[in-house]
Amino acid sequence: MKKLTALGSIIASLFSATKAFASHSVGHIEIARPQLEGKFVGFKNLGDFIQKTLTLAFIIAVITVLAMLIWGAFEWITSGGDKDSVGKARSRIINALIGLAVLAIAFALFQVAGQFLGFNVLNFNIPEPDQTP
Repeated sequence: MKKLTALGSIIASLFSATKAFASHSVGHIEIARPQLEGKFVGFKNLGDFIQKTLTLAFIIAVITVLAMLIWGAFEWITSGGDKDSVGKARSRIINALIGLAVLAIAFALFQVAGQFLGFNVLNFNIPEPDQTP
C-alpha cells in the first residue's frame, strides 16, 4: 500500500500545473518555468516529456536485459556441472534474449508507425496550438 501511495504522489507531482501569468498582449500566456542556477528545468512541452520517458524506458530495459544475460552467464559458470543449475542459467539467458528481441521489435514497430503517421521517433514533438488571437 505504501508503494502505491508513493507511486500516486509521484504521478500527481508530474502532472501538477505550473503558474501561468497573462502578459500584456491579448491571447498570449507566459508560463513561468522553474530555473536552477540560471538554466531552465523540466520539460518544454508534452512531446519532450513523452520522448524522454520513452528513451529512459528503453535504456532501463536494455540495462535490465544485459544484467540478466550477465547473471545467467555467471550462474552457468558457477553451476559446477549441476544439470538443474545449468538449466536455470540457460532459461535465464534465453528469456533475456527473448526480452531483447521484444525490445528490438517494439522499437522497430514504433519507427515504422512514425514513418506512416509522419513523425520522427527520435525527435518526437507534439505541435503547440497557435497563440495568435
